[in-house]
Amino acid sequence: MIQLLLILIINTIVLIAWGKYLHHLDAFTVDKKNEHKLFWLIIWGGLPSIILTLFIQYRWEDILFALTGLRSSTNPFVDNLLIVGPVEELSKFVLFIALAGIMGSIKEPRDGILQGASVALGFGLVENILYAWSGGIFLLLIRSILTIVGHMSYAIIWGFTWGAYKYTSWGENKSPDRFYVIPSILFAAMFHGLYNTLLEYGYPLIAISTDLLTVGLFFLIHRYVRDNSPYKKYSLKEYKQAIPALKMGLNKYPKSYELNKRMGVFNIYTRKYKIAEKYLRTASRISSSKIGGRFYYGVSRYLNGNTTDGIKLMNKAVGDLPINMRKRPVDSLKNVISSDSDRKELLEHFDEQSLQFKMDETRARKNKTATQIHYPLKRKKMVQSKKHSRAQVDDTNSKGCQGTWERLVRVWPGPVILKPYKLGGSSVVNRAGKSYREVLDEKVEEWKQKSHLPDSSV
Repeated sequence: MIQLLLILIINTIVLIAWGKYLHHLDAFTVDKKNEHKLFWLIIWGGLPSIILTLFIQYRWEDILFALTGLRSSTNPFVDNLLIVGPVEELSKFVLFIALAGIMGSIKEPRDGILQGASVALGFGLVENILYAWSGGIFLLLIRSILTIVGHMSYAIIWGFTWGAYKYTSWGENKSPDRFYVIPSILFAAMFHGLYNTLLEYGYPLIAISTDLLTVGLFFLIHRYVRDNSPYKKYSLKEYKQAIPALKMGLNKYPKSYELNKRMGVFNIYTRKYKIAEKYLRTASRISSSKIGGRFYYGVSRYLNGNTTDGIKLMNKAVGDLPINMRKRPVDSLKNVISSDSDRKELLEHFDEQSLQFKMDETRARKNKTATQIHYPLKRKKMVQSKKHSRAQVDDTNSKGCQGTWERLVRVWPGPVILKPYKLGGSSVVNRAGKSYREVLDEKVEEWKQKSHLPDSSV
């Protein structure tokens, strides 16, 4: 009874220690909603995988004898390299893909290796109980370190290839990574069988060296998937690498708050304010309690021309912070907004004393981008006729706002659509010091005079 109690206590400690370590390797399990799934993978990777291993082993021994005439217990080489290694790795792999598929838990490359290691950890814990019952507590202590590490490091080999396959597959488009899955299982089985064989032949140091080799492979693979993860912390200047990685991550997991927020921030940095607003709106809806997403959503709304809404959203987000932290998100805008004029215009609204953004109608950002223009006519109806005619307005010397504008002017015999007014950069004033509205008014007057139309406009 005491021996059983000690076995359970030691296994529980090992479970908590290794489980915490696997969680530590991925700081975004909460965002991916995988924080409890690793635990269930460990639990379900235990007894069911042992039962599956016994079932497959009996069948495989019969097949192996029919093909080669070799039976188990012939020698350690046959037992470990041809039976134990392949059967155990295949059992863990089958249970892993079944559980991961049911849970839908693979959302980025790192998930495959950590979840495969979790299933292997559960398998190793149950196996340790069976060995400790006959071999004693000392054997359990040794196996809790060496054997558990071995099982997890073997599992990351096939976990890596399966995670890469699932991450890079879209609908009917099957990733070529699927061709590496079976070789990876065989590769893991070879290491597993080699370790067991060396122990049985009396070469423990070489066996431990083999395990250390697979542990080193574990860290190399983990570093590789971490550096290719959409959750990698890119600097704003690395937007050319970050945006494609974030797009791929969002294609696989569109409900990620972190990825949507980062995508929005990078689009603010690249002055794509309309796209930024879309991603930040999604982020604020996914997690309304996260202040960062709501604040940058307000910033994107402001930069898109929704001055009042943007200031309200920013004030609400800043107001939810402690007083000593309210200036931090405002200070971050100095790096996030790459346009000097846009950044200066926004920060002019911030009051240092109240630590809030103040609405100033004289500095309101009205109709600054094409997203704020409500076209009076649908594009398919914008045709020349007796009632509707079209005039094109262009200003080659303009540095004005991003986007294009259309303006409706009421002239005889009907409304005139002025399109497109092409502007570049981020300034609202052209080289002559005129705003785009003043330029538009001048162009309208010129067009009416050339067309000999009366002076009437709305």
